Amino acid sequence: METEIKNYELSGGVQKTSMALIAVGIVAMIASFVINPTVGWVDFLVNTIYFVLVALSGIFFLAVTGVMQASWITPYKRIPEAMTKFLPIGFVFMLATYFGLHTIYEWTHTEVVLNDPILKEKTPYLNETFYMIRMVVIFAIWILLGKKLLSLSKDQDANPEKDLQHSIMKTSAIGLILFGLTISFAAFDWIMSVEPHWFSTIFGVYIFAGMFVTGISFTTLSVIKLREWGYMQGIISDDHLHDLGKWMFGISVFWAYIWISQYLLIWYANIPEETEYYVMRHHHWNGIFFFNLAINFLAPFVLLMSRGAKRNAGRLKLVACILMVGHFIDLYLMVAPKVFEHHNASVVGFGIIQFLSWLGFFGLFILVVAKSLSKMNLIPKGDPNLDEGLHLHQ
Repeated sequence: METEIKNYELSGGVQKTSMALIAVGIVAMIASFVINPTVGWVDFLVNTIYFVLVALSGIFFLAVTGVMQASWITPYKRIPEAMTKFLPIGFVFMLATYFGLHTIYEWTHTEVVLNDPILKEKTPYLNETFYMIRMVVIFAIWILLGKKLLSLSKDQDANPEKDLQHSIMKTSAIGLILFGLTISFAAFDWIMSVEPHWFSTIFGVYIFAGMFVTGISFTTLSVIKLREWGYMQGIISDDHLHDLGKWMFGISVFWAYIWISQYLLIWYANIPEETEYYVMRHHHWNGIFFFNLAINFLAPFVLLMSRGAKRNAGRLKLVACILMVGHFIDLYLMVAPKVFEHHNASVVGFGIIQFLSWLGFFGLFILVVAKSLSKMNLIPKGDPNLDEGLHLHQ
């Protein structure tokens, strides 16, 4: 087994590809702002939140498996560890959105708030100062938690004789509680407050489901590409791929369950403050609205139905790409319609510029993860769950 394990080396190909994508993304973002500043800020915010959530999924995977002492993730747990390294960059990007608050969020307009009794009552919570304080606190928790989990993992690798399982379980348990609270606050603050009159009690779970499926999709892509490049030959088997395929299949179904639960509850209650969310998207974004459901549920459901499909690397890569793009569309659909309606933006919808800007952020995310992977042992040799994880059977 020792001869089959080698650490990841950041190749020129990955660097060049990442830099090329970043360059394309920068051009696309500039084009967005030139076309319309409103479009530009929406694209920037949606991309930032999207990749922050993908990075955050790494903390969730590490914490939940740490509490359960689960072995399934151990052979490739360096990937979610590396994903968390994007959080400080995401924090800087989110701070930059401060300059676009007035463009994106209706509740930052004093004249609007003063003439709206509902928004006036929400002022103690929905104000720019408290919003930014909450953002800083949320990111501080995420970044510190990611550093702590990574530190324990490295310590475990360097000193396999030390029993760190109790510390990992304790940190993970506390981390899961903090994760549940912070992702809910982040979902309400950054996304739901775009429509300050609208509310959904299931919204935090909905954002969590999207985060989970994009995170597991990126992990699947990374595992397969590393194996193709010869880094995990003899370590990652078809059983591991099957496991990841089941996660993508199951969580995409879970996302659809939450989607339809929110939709049906609002539909049959027929309360004006709630139905406005779907009325707007039905009337002006009808094609994208239903395409979103098709790409994020029907496509993975059909493509990953069989056992063989879940063990097919090519099929898994295809579905992972579909889900990652699909959930970017889903997040865009949560933010853009209300912002464009509020500003009567001349350019609406989802097009090539939005996709290219996403590619730019994706290139940056890949570069951050790849650099992090190159600085650590690819396989956590000191983890006591490694042997069980290597012999996973489906």
